[in-house]
Amino acid sequence: MPNVLTEAAHLSCAHGGRVGLAASQDLVRIGRVPVLVRPDLLGRPIAACPHATPSTPPCLQTVVVDDAASYSGFVTIDGRPVAKATAQGRTDWSKLGVVPFGVDAAGQDFVSVSE
Repeated sequence: MPNVLTEAAHLSCAHGGRVGLAASQDLVRIGRVPVLVRPDLLGRPIAACPHATPSTPPCLQTVVVDDAASYSGFVTIDGRPVAKATAQGRTDWSKLGVVPFGVDAAGQDFVSVSE
């Protein structure tokens, strides 16, 4: 069962750049840290992506989120599905939206979702 993602989660692009996270809800927290919900993973900034070339910039933000892999189909907060540790999507690298991003750590080990 995948863990629920919190604002303390670590997500990164395939090159190792860090996805910046901010929860859009503050009703539910795990260990005083807000839980992430849809659409918290979309349009997030990416810092320190090392994969810049003379013709392409580094990954700068998340542009596509795989809803089925990223959000619970059953557990919601205020009607919005919670984000899961199986979250994945793509970044804007080279404007093609082909570089994946994913979860390195959920930010907590106490709460998981069963689908």
